[in-house]
Amino acid sequence: MLQLSLVPLMLVAAAAAQAPAGENAVFEELVAKGVTMSDGAAFKLPPPIVADGLDAAAQQAAIAKAPRIRGTVKEFLSKSYYAPVAVKVRTLRPSPDDGPAVRGVDVWFVVHGDWDALGSKGFLDSMTNSREGKSGVVSKSGVLSDREMAKRKLSATADGTRRVPATGSEERFLYTTFSLFERVEISTTRRAVLSKGKDFILAAGRVDPRFDKDPDYPNQWRPLLRDARAEIKPGPAHPFRHAGGYAKITRLHEPEGAVFIECHLVYEEDYGWFDGANLVKQKIPAMVQEQVRVFRRKLAVASEAKK
Repeated sequence: MLQLSLVPLMLVAAAAAQAPAGENAVFEELVAKGVTMSDGAAFKLPPPIVADGLDAAAQQAAIAKAPRIRGTVKEFLSKSYYAPVAVKVRTLRPSPDDGPAVRGVDVWFVVHGDWDALGSKGFLDSMTNSREGKSGVVSKSGVLSDREMAKRKLSATADGTRRVPATGSEERFLYTTFSLFERVEISTTRRAVLSKGKDFILAAGRVDPRFDKDPDYPNQWRPLLRDARAEIKPGPAHPFRHAGGYAKITRLHEPEGAVFIECHLVYEEDYGWFDGANLVKQKIPAMVQEQVRVFRRKLAVASEAKK
């Protein structure tokens, strides 16, 4: 499930290192108003635990309050590929009578590396080419091109981005198709807004309903079915619209070279995904641990290359 929003947004946030400082309208919507589900109920995303402008002591005090941190803050901040990762999967609304559940996924961790390397082409390419392991595999992802935007009567620059003059931020349209636990294939196109400050980068996105029935980048989910030969093939498509998330990257004062990353996602999970079972809570923490270790290793390589 992390592939729906969090990992792509981490990479987009890293790519925003050269984006102009500015406001982030999507982030403000997600925190203040939330994501509206199919029944009209809205669920807000939690605000970042590390606010802007904190000194070193205040940053570490904030990090100490992150749920699910195992061990000490010193261990959490350590320069190790195996440093703790805090993951929390929340059921915000159980599945009612075979209806959709609402879940939230929150992730906090620290990486070490060159701040500028986070936005380097080599690092981003290495992460884009990473596979997600047996539990979740990305088959398609990217940013809509200028031609694709023009076809849909949406303005953008040649690299699929659009400056928002009133806020100084950048807007992008991201698409992703991935399989989850070999049970469901999820495709979404998200409107993402990127912004940054001196010591933070913020990317927030939500599924854009204008792509609900798009012929190339539809918002949908399909069950993954096994045929008589046990080969997996996608079943009929169902609409998927209700999801949003953000990633915030904060440069820490201490220890030197440490970067704090937190990601938050809220989404509606159809009963048909897993027949009502909460597989996300069972499997996502281990998936996230693996993804973060890959992230740390590749950032270390990119940082060394910049020396």
